[in-house]
Amino acid sequence: MSVQPADIDPMNPTRRSFLLGALAGTALAATRPLHAWAAAVPDLAGIKALTFDMQGTVFDFYDPMVKAAQAIGRERGLPDNWAATLPGDWSTGAHDIIVGISAGRRPWMSNTGVYREALMPLLDGRGVGDRLSEADRDRLLAEWGKMVPWPDAMPGITQLRRKYTVSTLTNASMSQMTALVKAGGLPFDEILTGELVRAFKPDPKVYQLAVDYVGFRPDQLLMVSAHKWDLQASKKAGLRTAYVPRPLELGPGQAADRSPESFIDIVADDLVDLAGKLGS
Repeated sequence: MSVQPADIDPMNPTRRSFLLGALAGTALAATRPLHAWAAAVPDLAGIKALTFDMQGTVFDFYDPMVKAAQAIGRERGLPDNWAATLPGDWSTGAHDIIVGISAGRRPWMSNTGVYREALMPLLDGRGVGDRLSEADRDRLLAEWGKMVPWPDAMPGITQLRRKYTVSTLTNASMSQMTALVKAGGLPFDEILTGELVRAFKPDPKVYQLAVDYVGFRPDQLLMVSAHKWDLQASKKAGLRTAYVPRPLELGPGQAADRSPESFIDIVADDLVDLAGKLGS
């Protein structure tokens, strides 16, 4: 609403007081820095702890995997482009198995077992299954344990830890995630994986694991993930949600999905941006 001084009726004290207040508020707003408005986020004042998805959200798995696959491929006379979409396709194949386990259609198996099972059909589909030895496949499988933190991971988690308890909440194995966190020097307070309850996200048991072990109510936990399916399941379990899209998760040329969702409470460009938006 635009308020002009001429609109103020001096004979009406109530109207005069209201409009003078509006004018003062308008002038005050004009002096506020723009970033104060841009940084506005939903009310997350009750958050006590953050739980983090790891593969793709905190760690880059694409680059290490592509480099390793290309090196193996050269030894076997394969062109470098055979590996371009391997990490994403492999991750998708493993996720399909995980969804089946979470839905109770398949028995539990370890994370390593999931990725091992997903690999052979993937290689056969690319026509290279008979050109890679079992040792080659083991080398590829081992690369999932050599993911590297995104550049913003260390500074972002360090800043967030000043204000919040920070914990992993991932489908990886306990041994793999412990090794990755240690190798990356990431300052997590707790390491939690679905292996502790023999379940995979999006099974509600994994999100309840965070409630039980981190020690806060679900609404006091903020799940941080680059994957909407993870956040949707988190919200159903009562957690708050932070979306950190990673456009390079599956390599160059990918577009980040930034469409709004009712189950997402806050969106951040990266973990440093998230720390800023949460005031830490």
